[in-house]
Amino acid sequence: MSKASDTLWDLAIAEVEKRENTDDNAKHMEVWEKSLLFMGNKNGGKTTILLRCLERGEVPKPTLALEYTFGRRARRHNTRKDVAHFWELGGGTSLQELIRIPITSNNIRSFAVVLVLDLSKPNELWTTMEKLLQVTRNHTNKILTKLEKTNPEVAAEIKQRMQNNLQRDHPDYELVDPFPIPLLIIGSKYDIFQEFDSEVRKIISKTLRFIAHYYGASLVFTSKSEALLLKARAFINHLAFGYDKSKSVSVDHNKPLFIPAGLDSLSQIGAPPASDSDIGKMRVNTPLELWKKVFEKTFPPESCCDLRDTKDPAQDLQYAEYEVDAMRAQKNQNKDTIFCSEDDNSLYFTYSGKSNVLEVKELNYQVNMASEIPWYENLAQMKMPWAWKSDPRSHVSIIQNLSLKVQSGQMLAVIGSTAGGKTSLLDVITCRDHGGKIKSGQITINKKPCTPQLVKKCVAHVRQDDRLLPHLTVRETLLFIAKLRLPKFFSDSQRKKRVEDVIAELRLRQCANTRVGNEYLRGVSGGERRRVSIGVQLLWNPGILILDEPTSGLDSFTAHNLVITLSRLAQGNRLVLLSLHQPRSDIFQLFDLVLLMSSGVTVYSGTARDMVQYFTELGYPCPRYSNPADFYVDLTSIDKQNAEKEMESQERAKTLANLFLEKVKDFDDFLWKVTEGDNVATTSNKQRSHLNSEEAINMSLHSSDQLPGFLKQFTILLSRQVSNDFRDLSTLLIHGFEAFLMSLLIGFLYYGHEKTRLSIRDTTALLYMIGALIPFTVILDVIAKCHSERAMLYHDLEDGMYSVSPYFFAKILGELPEHCAFVIIYGIPIYWLANLIPEPEHFLLNFLSVWLSVYSARAMALWVAALLPTLQLSAFFGNVLFTSFYLSGGFVISLENLWTIPFWISKISFLRWNFQGMMQIQFTDLTYEVTVGNTTFQIPGKLVTQSLDLDSHPLYVSYLVLAGIVCSFLLLYYLSLRFIKQKSNQDW
Repeated sequence: MSKASDTLWDLAIAEVEKRENTDDNAKHMEVWEKSLLFMGNKNGGKTTILLRCLERGEVPKPTLALEYTFGRRARRHNTRKDVAHFWELGGGTSLQELIRIPITSNNIRSFAVVLVLDLSKPNELWTTMEKLLQVTRNHTNKILTKLEKTNPEVAAEIKQRMQNNLQRDHPDYELVDPFPIPLLIIGSKYDIFQEFDSEVRKIISKTLRFIAHYYGASLVFTSKSEALLLKARAFINHLAFGYDKSKSVSVDHNKPLFIPAGLDSLSQIGAPPASDSDIGKMRVNTPLELWKKVFEKTFPPESCCDLRDTKDPAQDLQYAEYEVDAMRAQKNQNKDTIFCSEDDNSLYFTYSGKSNVLEVKELNYQVNMASEIPWYENLAQMKMPWAWKSDPRSHVSIIQNLSLKVQSGQMLAVIGSTAGGKTSLLDVITCRDHGGKIKSGQITINKKPCTPQLVKKCVAHVRQDDRLLPHLTVRETLLFIAKLRLPKFFSDSQRKKRVEDVIAELRLRQCANTRVGNEYLRGVSGGERRRVSIGVQLLWNPGILILDEPTSGLDSFTAHNLVITLSRLAQGNRLVLLSLHQPRSDIFQLFDLVLLMSSGVTVYSGTARDMVQYFTELGYPCPRYSNPADFYVDLTSIDKQNAEKEMESQERAKTLANLFLEKVKDFDDFLWKVTEGDNVATTSNKQRSHLNSEEAINMSLHSSDQLPGFLKQFTILLSRQVSNDFRDLSTLLIHGFEAFLMSLLIGFLYYGHEKTRLSIRDTTALLYMIGALIPFTVILDVIAKCHSERAMLYHDLEDGMYSVSPYFFAKILGELPEHCAFVIIYGIPIYWLANLIPEPEHFLLNFLSVWLSVYSARAMALWVAALLPTLQLSAFFGNVLFTSFYLSGGFVISLENLWTIPFWISKISFLRWNFQGMMQIQFTDLTYEVTVGNTTFQIPGKLVTQSLDLDSHPLYVSYLVLAGIVCSFLLLYYLSLRFIKQKSNQDW
């Protein structure tokens, strides 16, 4: 007994000790902290009944899923209030799996169920009742079965309590099947029900009386009427707070029913409302089945749409919000009216070739980490070339003893933590394992060894990053690729149809005419851009699709929709193989097969649905409400916080890998199965669409020999180059304004000498600046642009989309219009503002010299950009070359004073030959008057060029040398494209 001096902490300790020391007899004491679960028809009035029971004046709101509240009530005056827990299940029968959440082994002894059935919908009545009670009963029986082993006395008490609802001398004692926990059935909306025909009310009333009596439940009809709500409230208070149960009974079907459990009988209920002949024709095993058939004959069950409404609550009127619905309607109007991107599950574009089988057997793969370091980083660390690959410790095993088998119609996801070997596995399969070596094992496609030639014919590889031209639309991007990748026997109409099929299959119609964009240009969304990258590879209809982390950089919703698209592609008789880090749970459920890797070893390989069971058998069950992918990737990750944790996690991963190898050693497909007879192969033939004659055009294994020729590739690439460049109006305008502004700055600096010609020194400086200032900006712009396209070029050449030669000529000719416009905007104003020789012949010769000089700078920038892997290195080397040409150009220091090395550099300096040519044009036919004191001298222009050593060659030689320099740089550019892999710094 507590004392007045006891603190709150003392009272709490005493209460805990009291509960812990309770003797065995306490197990049979009544527990007043009870729980009730309200469930039933959607919009059946559950919330209203619950709020009125708890005496709350709130406005009822729709129940989205499973909601919880509690109530407190004192049974007598001056006694502590008892607490009752109330759960409400929304969504009708669509969320019935949530029933297992509130009912647990800890509270089942004090749990009760309230089933609310909408009397105004008799056609849904039996279906709703049967589904909800069946799920509840199954879950409750599982809990009771466990309790019989752990606490048999409590389990026996619960069963005996339900049997006691009927006295043993009751005539129906052996004919009923009591529900395992207390059950109250409430028939709602009686105000509508009483307007039904008398015979209809009788059938429904008799049926519900039988159900309630058969399950040992209480039955009450209610509506919004206060009097009827009080009767329902009395039953609920009895279940929740232990109030006395009413003994009154009302069984007249013309009045609201009110029947406590155990106070009805089969004799009072009567036979089912059907003729004896109809009952005799019905084949049933239990009375419940007989009543069900009789009831459904009168009220045929209607398919309930709860599940559909729950999946798209935005279409449910009970969740209507004007502002949100208005924005959604506007968005839907902007979509293509004949196509819904996410809800359409049709297969528009299937693989019509033979099924493919990809098999990897006991693969061991090793990488020389030293070779993965770019050469420029080695030089930055002051390492000599002979020491780059000599360290034996740099050889690391990336994949160890890996085996897998996947075939058409399946989607295999390779998951695992970072540095687990996922990307390396994809690179080995696609024969892009640069810097690595297969130590043992083999990879086969359709039982043929995997070679680069075979991969190019049947495997499409989608990289992690999107490499697309930003200024082309989605349809234009795919159409250009279709012209390059599809065999030349395809007609234009067939190519366009193939593009439209791919757009439809990837759900891109709503953005087909939108620019692709990039991080600097607004275009399609990230998920749509990723689907365009998939479409680029899908155009030639490969049988095997491999994707490296396709969901990276995408939000969870977009990633989910993307994987749905990949799942649909697999259903089109394709083999889909992708790598991911830790997919969310709804993405994980879309996978057919899962390969879990940790530090290059296989921890699990099998169906996604069996993964949890496999690890549960090993003693690693996935916690409830956890994502299996997250949990098991974390379980197998290597923790490198400290040496102890790293060793522990490595040992765990190694143990799990050895256990898996032991379990699948006898399986030919290297997949773990629940039972030996399980077959995880999908019947992809059943999923394939029927193709018409035009769709059935198939790319043969030798279609790569039938790709468009050089001239066709050139015209396609030229058209693509021009379309992309001239859509970039902002860049073109900036370059044009830059040239015009520099022309004006230099021109106005020398403006105002119409009557008196510029001095020899000023003219010489002007001519050198004209040829030396603008090429430097051209070099930087061209290098930056080439490096922005470098990664796409590298991937296109690796995929065999086109060869170097057509790309080279398309690049050169495609940029000529921009170059000509640039030189015109720059060269014309400066010539006339500076009052140079106005004759057309001199102007044209001067313009040609500037044109060749600027184009020499452009050609040099192209070569430098193709030669070096990073933008910084290319800009540095280009700056070094330009500065060397600038200093040896004959203006900073005369050519005759140059020592050997600068002298030879001046021989290939396009600035020197441009300066020499313009000096000869401007000075050869002129005579300058120079006054010294009172004496005036006549100085021929040739003497000026001679003094600067710029008359050693005729004028035409300058043009020939400039043309030779342009051709030399272009040749170097071509050779760099041809023999140097155009990797960007991200691809090393």
